[in-house]
Amino acid sequence: MSFIADKKREHETQAEAALAKKDYARAFFHVAKAADFGFQLAEQSDGRLARAYLADAQELLDMAETLKTKAGSNASAAAKQQRMREGQGEESGDDIASRWQLRDRPDLRLDDVAGLDEVKTALREDVILPMRHPEVYERFRVDGGGGVLMYGPPGTGKTFIARAVAGELDAAFFAVDASQIKDKYVGETEKNMRRLFEAAQSHERAVIFLDELDALLSRRGNQKVNAVTQFLILADGLVKSTNTLLLLGATNKPWAIDPAALRPGRFGKQIYVGLPDAAARRAIVDYCLRDVPVAEGFSYNEIARRTEGFSGADMAELCRRSKMATIRRQLEAGADQIVEPSDFDETLGRMSPSVSGSDLLEYEKWRDQYSPDQDEDDTSSPSNSDGSDHGEDDEKLDI
Repeated sequence: MSFIADKKREHETQAEAALAKKDYARAFFHVAKAADFGFQLAEQSDGRLARAYLADAQELLDMAETLKTKAGSNASAAAKQQRMREGQGEESGDDIASRWQLRDRPDLRLDDVAGLDEVKTALREDVILPMRHPEVYERFRVDGGGGVLMYGPPGTGKTFIARAVAGELDAAFFAVDASQIKDKYVGETEKNMRRLFEAAQSHERAVIFLDELDALLSRRGNQKVNAVTQFLILADGLVKSTNTLLLLGATNKPWAIDPAALRPGRFGKQIYVGLPDAAARRAIVDYCLRDVPVAEGFSYNEIARRTEGFSGADMAELCRRSKMATIRRQLEAGADQIVEPSDFDETLGRMSPSVSGSDLLEYEKWRDQYSPDQDEDDTSSPSNSDGSDHGEDDEKLDI
């Protein structure tokens, strides 16, 4: 730790020297690096010391943002003039955050989600009802709120479910992929996170949905901790929020997420979103073939029976390919055609489930073994397909 502390002081000294010369670009670099080392010190500390390092690192990060603005003021002014000449405006932080908000609130409801009855029941009891009737839960001293992580294989409708939750709550919906919020420049990812949370908190009721959460909040270990630490600070701040804000996350790799992000108050509730059952698969086929000419006696139940192990995305692709087979017949025949069972037979002969049995076993192992209440040093989880150990004993920040 002494090496990291020495490097932090070294960059702070060089930043002071650069500031004395009004070299704001160089000062920005050294202050940003000092903040980076400050976050590392916070990760390797506990309790009050960790919080002190966090506060100091955050102040340095804020200073770096100010210095970056000063360093680029001349270039920014010239660029802005050029944009104005070309009839373009400058995008503000609010404009950036507004990209993630759906213009119209979702009108979906959980009843629109096919199957997944256990998932919908869990969401109603753990998320929707506590937000609709907080006084009842308070009376029985049952905590509501906090974040909810939906995990499971790809193509199972986690994003669709998130939109349905927002629709149930009549809430503003902010949908963000990790790739949209991450930035290669020092401090920019953290700034994007703050913009997102501030934009959501400007609404009386809002849902933030973070997809591909493992890419944003990956296990720290020897990695930089800035993004994870910033998220922990923002998530903990939701408890004090005066508005109603729900945090939803989705991932295909729950074992890759930093354990600190899975504690109560953050993503303390984890809901497994598995493959659709037969009833759900039938509903998907029925939805995909709505208003489509289909042969009399076409058996939706038979298609559902034959597609055991298919994800929701697999089912949608199956229907798309089968309809394309009908379209090819019509173009070749030059006469109207309808979807026949043979179109699905042909497609099923060339399709297989995208999720393997070993993938499902991995999710089930993590679901059975992971517990937010277990000892911090015991974060064992099943190994992933490339042989890496998800249960690596990473250092954790106690905040």
